[in-house]
Amino acid sequence: MPNLENELVLSELKGNVLWVTLNRPNKYNALTRVMFLELCRIFKEAADEDEISFVVFTGGKGKYYCAGSDFSPAELATLHEIEHHGYKLFVDILISFPKPVIALVNGHAVGISVTMLGLMDAVIAIDTATFSTPFADIGVCPEACSSYTLPRIMGYQKTAALMLFSEKFTAQEAYIAGLVTKVLPSATFEEDAKKILDRYAQLSPFTMSVGKELMRTTEIKDALLTVNRKEEVQLNGMFSREDTIARLTAKFMKPSKI
Repeated sequence: MPNLENELVLSELKGNVLWVTLNRPNKYNALTRVMFLELCRIFKEAADEDEISFVVFTGGKGKYYCAGSDFSPAELATLHEIEHHGYKLFVDILISFPKPVIALVNGHAVGISVTMLGLMDAVIAIDTATFSTPFADIGVCPEACSSYTLPRIMGYQKTAALMLFSEKFTAQEAYIAGLVTKVLPSATFEEDAKKILDRYAQLSPFTMSVGKELMRTTEIKDALLTVNRKEEVQLNGMFSREDTIARLTAKFMKPSKI
């Protein structure tokens, strides 16, 4: 039997619904390159599994749905050794994924866990969740196609507040802005979410996949893939800037003990 406590990404088929759960609570479910590559594998397999109607993407234990990308020194050191970021590879898959993906935001969402929401088909959030993308705080830029998706979902100025000025949104503010589909009370969050997902599980998977294909056309997919490449190029350039290095160092590198 695998030790689930040591698996950073869990996947479980419940009926006809695949649950994908981030399982790194000691690091607030922050995403590493290894985790992104595991997500790539899971979603590639799920795309071809007929018994899967849709995917639920959620966080594990703790107050965080996901704290964004892991910018620890160990993770940053790998950037010079690879052609593409793990996030970029996963976002490419998410863009073309043929089935609905529902984000079940069960805690605070930061960085890429927020920007990826623009590619989800529904976002169900607990009322205590917050949404923030502190890019200007740490000297990086929008990713996961958010420079394309979020202005179209939220409008330019609300997106600017979130991504340019590092404003933190409550779940209700994110709902009003259009980023969140439903907000559920924390006292009954799991029960209420289960009712919604159980109802979705009774719907025609073929109808849902055809509807998604009609809405996310080949033209839109191509545009999103292009945006994803452009954002990655900009992000790569930022990691060599002195300002970004200083900000990341101050934020994520703990001073050595003497």
